Amino acid sequence: MRAGRWRRAVGTAGVLLFAGGLLGGCQLGPAAPAAAELRTTAPPWEAPRDAVSYIDKAGFERLPLDFSGPSPYTLTIAIILDGKPVQVAAGIGIDKLRAEQAAVHTHTTDGTVWVEAKTTAERPTLAQFFTLWGVHYNPHCLAAACTALTVTVDSQPATWDAPLTRNSHIALTVRR
Repeated sequence: MRAGRWRRAVGTAGVLLFAGGLLGGCQLGPAAPAAAELRTTAPPWEAPRDAVSYIDKAGFERLPLDFSGPSPYTLTIAIILDGKPVQVAAGIGIDKLRAEQAAVHTHTTDGTVWVEAKTTAERPTLAQFFTLWGVHYNPHCLAAACTALTVTVDSQPATWDAPLTRNSHIALTVRR
């Protein structure tokens, strides 16, 4: 190919790429997240892929993935549905695509929940945790299970929206 034709071909390709970007909306980065919807289906429940929608819905600030608050701590959550354990998903409250996380999140499936709030005055709740997970939760129901919902914190009866406190063990049982 001659030098003149080569320059024209490169120039034409550049114009087409630029025009395609303008017509395509010039989107940089990931697509807008899907709306946060709370599931009522039976488990297992995976962590939401578009976690930022759930972070917003739960009322948390979006934090960078490498954020660690002034006094991070863990607690454990165990769920029994119809007499069978439900695995807590890894990646709850973490949006790897957008490199953001909530102050409350999970890394593993063993029920360990991390709280890395910006201040020690923040008091995240169990209700916020289930919103992050994308699972319908209220004083009577977990997903579609709405019989005999009980919550204990360190083996003591607790409210459905109990605070997520340092080193606590939260157990939730419910039947369909």
